[in-house]
Amino acid sequence: MEVLKSIPDIVERRVDFNRSIPFLRQLEITHNTDVFIGMHGSGLTHLLFLPDWAVVFELYNCGDTDCYFDLARLRGVKYFTWIKSNKVYPVSGGGHPQTGEPHQKFQNYRFDRDEFRRLVLMVRVILFPFRNF
Repeated sequence: MEVLKSIPDIVERRVDFNRSIPFLRQLEITHNTDVFIGMHGSGLTHLLFLPDWAVVFELYNCGDTDCYFDLARLRGVKYFTWIKSNKVYPVSGGGHPQTGEPHQKFQNYRFDRDEFRRLVLMVRVILFPFRNF
């Protein structure tokens, strides 16, 4: 969030889409979002309700490279993720809840803040024509 706060014209908002937020409110929040940033997981399905000009930024695809890329393509919104995969890395060995085996989807990750900033600035350029929305 600190990186986003440092970028001019970016208004950041952290949202945990859970049962405490009524679904219609979740749709309203999503539909008023220009850049939707999130980890691989069911929360990214909210991209279906983004405005047509929006961009999805998947922070890490957890080895499932096409899932939300394909969904964004089908919805008609732009999709971004890391260009340099070595800029995002696991910080803990999370295990699958049933098997206990290490699994990408159950780990915590860190990423290079400078690279994240660079990518968000790229996204901002894509959105520039829609800045009046």
